[in-house]
Amino acid sequence: MTVALTRKAVWEETYRGIYPQEMLDDYDPKDFACRDEERIRFGNHHYYLFLDQGKCIGYFSFGPYNFGSYKDFSLCLNNLYIRKEYRGKGLGRQAFDCIREYCVRRGISKFFCGCNAHNAPASGFYRHMGGVQGDAFVPHKQKSDDIIHFEFHIGERI
Repeated sequence: MTVALTRKAVWEETYRGIYPQEMLDDYDPKDFACRDEERIRFGNHHYYLFLDQGKCIGYFSFGPYNFGSYKDFSLCLNNLYIRKEYRGKGLGRQAFDCIREYCVRRGISKFFCGCNAHNAPASGFYRHMGGVQGDAFVPHKQKSDDIIHFEFHIGERI
């Protein structure tokens, strides 16, 4: 439940005004905890927590894309959530270093992530990590559906 509660807190800090109010208000940590546990149990997703004095202040996970497929990429950074007061302290870079090392050890040449197009700080971070936007932005009726993808190629600056 730790990961699901951290996700809830980050969503509250990040997505007010982007996600519909009811989506945030109706967030069910138990439902998300079950999804996360299933991904961990099947062993195809890797989860890492960022802790501060035993308290979860963020996490990231990677593995297959959670929502289908994206081009010919086999690895996706599915989640990178860090509490607002801990951003800008190098935790995101640590996550990328971990993923890059994982890819190098397994001969994986590229990975990608999705990002809400209205989350400017996250988009800026992914570009800073060497991400290149891989698809054209197509606006939807709901801002929560406006997803762009960033592609990362091993060997390029991450």
